[in-house]
Amino acid sequence: MAGKVIFSILQESHEGPIGDDWKYWIEAKVFNQGLKGTGKISVAKHSLPTGTTQQPPGPPAAVEIPAGEAGQQLKIKVHLKATEVDLFRNDVGETSLDVTLDCPQPGEDPLVHDHDVSVGVVESPGLTGETSIFSVKVRFEILGG
Repeated sequence: MAGKVIFSILQESHEGPIGDDWKYWIEAKVFNQGLKGTGKISVAKHSLPTGTTQQPPGPPAAVEIPAGEAGQQLKIKVHLKATEVDLFRNDVGETSLDVTLDCPQPGEDPLVHDHDVSVGVVESPGLTGETSIFSVKVRFEILGG
């Protein structure tokens, strides 16, 4: 039977001096003996003051991604691009990471895994060197079919 991954954003946060207006997207690619599916969640420009942890506006809907054959090990490649929106020049940071999880067998309880993804965003132009850390907490709910 085919498994699936339900990919969602639980919360977002920002620490640092470079600004309060943010937009971002985060993508997950699920591999199980080859690429099985991709899901992307985008969050439009909104206010996120420094020191704030909150649920993203909306909140954005979860994305269902095919995971291939149940009972196998999955590799999930995550890519985050965060943009601090400025009047003249936006400040952008990107990061990628891999998460390895097991897909349950059919009939087994779903596996729920929360993961923090953080990226440093440096103010442009790079004269001041100020950096903010933008983070999202994502959830992968893996169902065995």
